[in-house]
Amino acid sequence: MKTLAACCAAWALLPVVLTAQAEAPKPAADPHASVTAVPAATAPAQVASENKAAPIPLETLMDPELLKIMATIPVQQQGRVKPLETVARTTLLLPMYGKQSMKAEKFNETTGKVEPVLDPQTGKPVVNAKGKSTLSAMEWMLISLFRPDIGKELNVFVVDNSDAVVILNLHGKGKRDRYSYNEIAEGRQKLSQKMEEFRGMDPAKLSPESRALYKLSQDFLDYDMMLGHFDFARNPFGDQVGKVPAEILSPADGPNPPIAALLPKMAAYFKAHPEAQAPMANPWFFNFIRTLLCAKMNGVPQEQMNLFPPDDKNLEVWKSPGAIMQEALSGAEVSAHEYAMLTAWGELGRLDGTASSSDFKAKAKQVADTLSKAASDRGQTGHIGLELLLHKGDFFTRALYMFVLGSLALSAAWVSPGGRWEKTCKSICWGAMIIGAVLGTVGIIIRSLIMERPPITTLYETIIFITTTSVIGALLVEWMSRRKDLAMTVACISGVAGMFLSIRFFEMEGKDSLVQLQAVLITNFWLATHVPCINLGYACGMVACKTSMVYFTRRVFGVTKAGDEDARTLTRISYAFVLAGLFLSLVGTVLGGVWANYSWGRFWGWDPKENGALMIVLMNLIILHARLGGYVREAGFHVVNVILGMITIFSWFATNQLGIGLHAYGELSGAWKWLYTIWGVMAGYVVLGMIFAQMDKSSRSGGSVSGGSTREGQKGEHDLLPQAVAK
Repeated sequence: MKTLAACCAAWALLPVVLTAQAEAPKPAADPHASVTAVPAATAPAQVASENKAAPIPLETLMDPELLKIMATIPVQQQGRVKPLETVARTTLLLPMYGKQSMKAEKFNETTGKVEPVLDPQTGKPVVNAKGKSTLSAMEWMLISLFRPDIGKELNVFVVDNSDAVVILNLHGKGKRDRYSYNEIAEGRQKLSQKMEEFRGMDPAKLSPESRALYKLSQDFLDYDMMLGHFDFARNPFGDQVGKVPAEILSPADGPNPPIAALLPKMAAYFKAHPEAQAPMANPWFFNFIRTLLCAKMNGVPQEQMNLFPPDDKNLEVWKSPGAIMQEALSGAEVSAHEYAMLTAWGELGRLDGTASSSDFKAKAKQVADTLSKAASDRGQTGHIGLELLLHKGDFFTRALYMFVLGSLALSAAWVSPGGRWEKTCKSICWGAMIIGAVLGTVGIIIRSLIMERPPITTLYETIIFITTTSVIGALLVEWMSRRKDLAMTVACISGVAGMFLSIRFFEMEGKDSLVQLQAVLITNFWLATHVPCINLGYACGMVACKTSMVYFTRRVFGVTKAGDEDARTLTRISYAFVLAGLFLSLVGTVLGGVWANYSWGRFWGWDPKENGALMIVLMNLIILHARLGGYVREAGFHVVNVILGMITIFSWFATNQLGIGLHAYGELSGAWKWLYTIWGVMAGYVVLGMIFAQMDKSSRSGGSVSGGSTREGQKGEHDLLPQAVAK
């Protein structure tokens, strides 16, 4: 049937719908309003009146018990089963708003003050059950689904370039600011035109303002569908309900029949009247197609909110409300159980202010139990509880707090060395750093249990893994060496910088970080050997680099002198991590080649990531041979360690931004700016180190004993661990 083709092409149709709404001579009825259509008895399928239902009280939606129930609803999206809270956090709010929670506040340009968003029905500020204007992702989601009138007032769209808003003939705010649905809707005609222009274009090739506009157009479209998600249950024909044929909607059907009762009638009607299947020539069907799209929540199949496990256990992909509607409309067989799930979900969306809070929670519990049982019967429940624990625990953010506390405590200990104050501060530092490392480890383990695979598959996961292992490694060295907090300083720097980077990267990437792998990559042996080895090699290289940077920083401030005890300790620490890094990087690279040969039939393909791994191995060898051969002494050794860090960052992070090769994942807009900044700082340390190396050489030439002879300068570097344990 043409109907099926029309539904499949509806993603391209929705911008046209937006244009049609924008160009309408009179304001159309709010397509997201809870309107009950009452066909008149005197004329088939013509509306006698419209009864706007009482809105659901905000207090009902903010009930913690209701939020908990809704959060547990299983959803299949992006190839895996996840809780509805994850969809709210990482698929919807994070890409649009840039964070996993939002503030229900607006800046009043007239008064110059930040003011709360008000409930249009009560005039009261929009707050959660605790009276806070900061809304969680689930609180925002329920407001958007059940109170779209409030959702349209929230500043949900982050725009990185205000010129994008000016292009829409709208008033721009700050250079990077947030806008509400209603603010952007004023320029929807221009926005829809831009959406058509951008279709099929590569965002990377657009200008900065065009990229911002491209993202805004996608976010606006997604949120528009989210606001209208339950329209299929409330009013699927919009303001054209009076034109629906009596064969589909008759007075006998009541004021608002369930969608499951309408779909078979619509399929039969289109079979008898194929000419009515043209949406652009048929206003009521035009509105219904829009409703169907909103029921899917996205035009991309893998991004849709698939709530309903199919009865056929041979089918792996679940169905969204819109998918079931599309199947029924095309004449395909829809089971009674699938209709029942669609009806139950729709009944939840049809609840209004006449329902009590207990009624709302009871209905939500019924829906959650029904969908959970359907998933359980197929053995596809996922790890809903663990994933909710991961969200609630927020382990990596809390680890960052602990690392910051540890860094502050260590800094405070240096204020008054030698006394009780120093001992207390160091104890706090040790406790905070250990707790932070434990939190990071627990978070990594929970993620592995959820995905049922080893811990590292994405660039984000490399950051949290390398950060946690770097902290643990530095703490172990500090515990063994007991040398004036030298390794502890490295641990603090690694923890704070790494966890901050992980959080920032997650927000900039703006998507779910728990990613389902391709089948060829889901080989647990190789994921458990090659990938951790390579990343532990990265960690060793970065710890060696940061230790050398600490060495140069201490020399700048005169805390450490060339050849003194602290300098030799820092050199031994760096040397140990270079040795470990060589072993791990070499083993990891060889294992990666074996995996590539096993999976793709080739051992080495000169992939940028492979080249980066080879560069790390070669640089480690160069450092060790240069040190053993006397080509570099103390300061020179630390210079080449910083260069090792620059190469490690290139292999670890920069190769993923090239967009080529088998490892071209994790590409991030704006990453090169930060990479060049970091390399610039490290290059400054290289120049500084070369100056110190030249100064040391001049000092030795003048008879001063700064680093000793070549052999003396190297003494003790090969037996760091035995010496440390003895101490």
